[in-house]
Amino acid sequence: MMNPARAQKLNKDIVSDHFSKYKSVLGRLGIEHKPESIYNIDEKNCRISLHHQQEVLTAKGKKRVHQIANEHAESVIVVGCGNAIGSAIPPMILFKGKRMKPEYKDNLPPGSPVKMTPKGSMTTETFIEFINHLHKYRTSGPCLLIFDGAKCHLDFTIVEEAEKCITLYCLPSNTTHELQPRDKSVYRSFEHHWDQELI
Repeated sequence: MMNPARAQKLNKDIVSDHFSKYKSVLGRLGIEHKPESIYNIDEKNCRISLHHQQEVLTAKGKKRVHQIANEHAESVIVVGCGNAIGSAIPPMILFKGKRMKPEYKDNLPPGSPVKMTPKGSMTTETFIEFINHLHKYRTSGPCLLIFDGAKCHLDFTIVEEAEKCITLYCLPSNTTHELQPRDKSVYRSFEHHWDQELI
């Protein structure tokens, strides 16, 4: 199943235009044959608690039994980024709330920043922090960062911060289900293994 907006945007003209512009950017930066300089970022929502029917012990004959629990499973956002040769930088982890708990940093890959945001999702401010994080780990020389058109990624302050060291390239809207590299090559497998660990 595909929603109408995605079906409308994923057409030959838009996809051809995307690859033409992408090729042009690579040529301008001189990194057509430098996959280590081409990075892609994407966020992945990961459940950190199971949300399914639990068994509850109660007196025989009870018709309705409730368990007190959150209606939705608790989750965390993993912001992954890697280059076209498969080298990843330490992920950024986003938790919902204001107060950081020390255990949020337990057992993470070295160098992984942990941030608190009001809704537990990426904001313009955390995207700017991520660009500075990428700058510490990226290869030297020109660098391209490919990302999707989420609202928090589309602010002029991001461009100002990135232009010091990184060229930004936004994927066409409603095409990321096919054109977002991390969705296609990384997160599909990651999601399977993550869910297996939770069970």
